[in-house]
Amino acid sequence: MTLEEFFQKSYDYVIIGGGTAGLAVAARLSEDPNVTVAVLEAGGNRLDDVLIDAPNLFLQLWDKPEYDWMYRTVPQVGTADRVHGWVRGKVLGGSSAVNYNMFSMASRQDLNNWSELGNKGWDFDGIAPYYRKFEKYNAPSDDFGKQMDHKYIDPLLRGTDGPVQTELQWNQEVWPKTCLNAGYPYPNDPRTGSAIGGFNQLVTVDPKTVRRSYAARAYYEPNAGRPNLSLLTEALVEKIELDKTGSGDAVATGVRFQVNGTSYLVRANKEVIVSGGVINSPQILELSGIGGSDVLKNAGVDVLVDNPNVGENLNDHTAVAVTLQVKDEYPTAEVLLRNPEIQQQAMEAYLTHKVGPFANAPTTTGFASVDLVDPDLKNAGEHIASLVSEFKTTNPKADPAGRNDILARQLKSPKEAVTQMVCLTVGADPRKVGEPSQIFIHDSPGNFVIVGACSTRSLSRGSIHIESSDPSKHPRIDPNYYAHPLDLDMAARTVLHAFKLARTEPLLSHLKLGENGDVIIHSSWGKKEPKTLEEAKEFASQNTATEYHPIGTCAMLPKEKGGVVDTELRVYGTKNIRVIDASIFPTHVQGNIVSLVYAVAERAADIIKGKVANGTIVNGNGVNGHVANGLP
Repeated sequence: MTLEEFFQKSYDYVIIGGGTAGLAVAARLSEDPNVTVAVLEAGGNRLDDVLIDAPNLFLQLWDKPEYDWMYRTVPQVGTADRVHGWVRGKVLGGSSAVNYNMFSMASRQDLNNWSELGNKGWDFDGIAPYYRKFEKYNAPSDDFGKQMDHKYIDPLLRGTDGPVQTELQWNQEVWPKTCLNAGYPYPNDPRTGSAIGGFNQLVTVDPKTVRRSYAARAYYEPNAGRPNLSLLTEALVEKIELDKTGSGDAVATGVRFQVNGTSYLVRANKEVIVSGGVINSPQILELSGIGGSDVLKNAGVDVLVDNPNVGENLNDHTAVAVTLQVKDEYPTAEVLLRNPEIQQQAMEAYLTHKVGPFANAPTTTGFASVDLVDPDLKNAGEHIASLVSEFKTTNPKADPAGRNDILARQLKSPKEAVTQMVCLTVGADPRKVGEPSQIFIHDSPGNFVIVGACSTRSLSRGSIHIESSDPSKHPRIDPNYYAHPLDLDMAARTVLHAFKLARTEPLLSHLKLGENGDVIIHSSWGKKEPKTLEEAKEFASQNTATEYHPIGTCAMLPKEKGGVVDTELRVYGTKNIRVIDASIFPTHVQGNIVSLVYAVAERAADIIKGKVANGTIVNGNGVNGHVANGLP
């Protein structure tokens, strides 16, 4: 849409951000022909771009300004003072256009935590129907199904006609068998509320087209012709225009944005919806005068709504890369990365026949409880509680909502995961975490796999704040990795667990061993395999990267407990501004978060449309044909 066309209409809702959540909300609100919706997206429309469509070409998108915001953190004390690159999608579809395509599910307790923190209706039963609403699960064909273990998936718990396609794309046999031999139970469908076990998880790929299924493809493209839905790309939002007269709440009247350096204003007749993501959403609120007075004054922004919680509570999943050499007869991604001719053949295979390595997204995952990770840790519950208590004593004001006690209780449970283990058939050099596109490119000879030890519910929290009133200036990002002692403790134990998995068949038979029979660690480490907890802590600190799962900077909590939005996602101190994206998550959840972002967006759209009242789905409002609990 051109600027001229965009301004020929008036809009009830102006949505800032055409990403994962923003496009889902726009599609649902515009189902009502009497409502007009405008979407402002800073990136471009790249539908039909093969680099996005191909399920396993996402590394080609990273660190490219036409796809990626290319954010960088401040140096992290907990990770050897390293700067971490944070890939965030600057393109229509947002980060759903640039992620790994891996598709996880929060546990029942993950979401019940939200309700316990004061968010009525945002528990597992309140959100489960919306997982089903956005999903279309594609069961494997009969012939394909015979070749793979997909019995853990219960089709009755899955969506059947949603816009986002999911499938079990291929069967990696070594990983699930290794997990079973290591003592993991056979998994249940994560939709039951628990995902303990090792398995090949679903991916967001359309099996008919073998293309990435993401927000632009799933929510925008089918509805692009609606006369009441308008999209303007390459439009950088400057701020929300607020009317703050008297002592009442501020009223959003419109959104000011730039196109090619020229500033424009679009009016919002009803609401402004901020869906910029964990980084952009707090940035936009602060640029608009909503935030902590000290932050705003230092950036040269007038304070209109004083809330120091904006931009706080940043929480991310960490991933520790245990990179091990495999036997020469097992080709890994190094073969592709080092040989342009093979790369070209793989590309031609995808373009011509939709087959080959670029057609397959990563699938291997495993969720392990503390007793699986470290069965020798006696009194694990007391150990976890003591580290949480120690932190509380030295940081009494760090957690006014009481989240750490809730998370500690959860991490003690044998039904809850303290780690997500991921196996990737490629090596990594963690020294390159500042340049995400380069992490998997290394000069060590041979082929490698990564056994990634990933956090599920980190207790360390950081912040994102503006340092300038210029919207083109990136905010200061400080995830504060390993600031909480429990995070590093659990990371170290999962590192030791990763090496235990490496010595478990059938994975062990695929690894190259040294003269002494030890596994061969990637040369970037430069030391022997860690054997003690302290050695594993050093390993974790030196080999940690982000999982690209940041949450929490506009947390849904009571304001006095650190909140930015209420249970209807309305920004405190305003009448008609909502935030809808991962920044509202009050606590983290296990696994890849794109599925929960879609579910939150779907529920938020129903809230706006009046289909959820007092936290409860209105009686008779079917969600994907199912009653409110979402489970048969």
